[in-house]
Amino acid sequence: MHVSIILNPPSIEAVEAIRACIEKLREAGHTVHPRLTFEGGDASRFAWKSAERGADLVMAAGGDGTINEVVNGLLEWAEEHEGGERRLPRLGIIPMGTANDLAGGLGIPSGDPEAAMAIAMAGTAYDVDVARVNGRYFLNVSTGGAGAEATDEASEDLKRILGPVAYVITGVRKFVELKVSRARFTSRGEVLHDGDFLIFAVGNARRTGGGNFITAHADMEDRLLDACIVESMTHLEAARIAPKIRAGTHVDNPHVTYRKVPELVVEADHDLTVNADGEPMTARRFEYDIAPHRLTLMVPHPKPEEGAGAAPTG
Repeated sequence: MHVSIILNPPSIEAVEAIRACIEKLREAGHTVHPRLTFEGGDASRFAWKSAERGADLVMAAGGDGTINEVVNGLLEWAEEHEGGERRLPRLGIIPMGTANDLAGGLGIPSGDPEAAMAIAMAGTAYDVDVARVNGRYFLNVSTGGAGAEATDEASEDLKRILGPVAYVITGVRKFVELKVSRARFTSRGEVLHDGDFLIFAVGNARRTGGGNFITAHADMEDRLLDACIVESMTHLEAARIAPKIRAGTHVDNPHVTYRKVPELVVEADHDLTVNADGEPMTARRFEYDIAPHRLTLMVPHPKPEEGAGAAPTG
């Protein structure tokens, strides 16, 4: 098998762990091409070149941002080769980030590169949808409002010390501040919400921000986006709903609009910051849809039955 490994390591120890795994793959007869990223955009370029060179499998070893870059590189290659006979490589994930939300939702273990690599090599092939916002691809969740600000403002020092808890601390602080934004949310002419909101999320999968199941019913195979809009509310109401958002039990709350839609347009009269798999972008109009190409993820046996991981039911 021809394998490309795109690595954005958090430490020297992580590099050495991947090096040991590569040696085992080569001993087993596989052709392995490792690529180490140095700056933004490297992972996307390496993924495109891996597809162009005919790799069977591309492994993204890093955090959610690295995975997002690899996905964009692969899907850009697929767009350029529309109608051709060559297929996209399969995608394996070696989670090495802070939150590792996508991997966690898929059941891929963090902190164990060898186990994650074994899943990438011999797990279950899972054909999934890929979402887009303003032309940028994402596999997991895109958030706006307090959610996007929490992801963007969680400091590197706090993430290094506390890991995923850093997102929780920053998120709670942003949520309690009750900084309200205003926008109009429409899907194929239907108005879902027009007014103030605290957070919105558009999910292809379920888990974001260090384990929040804000798009709790998302299914990576259904060709639909899960749109969740949390409206303006009092501090007391916000304190009550925050743990429900984390648990994924908020969708029936009267302050929440939750819909499955084929596409979504978000329009504001001021700049909004949203993130897509943790990658920030700023605009006044965001257009979400499902990309025409699907991607094959390598996941544990058995594959997730209802989207990327099961949201808690408690």
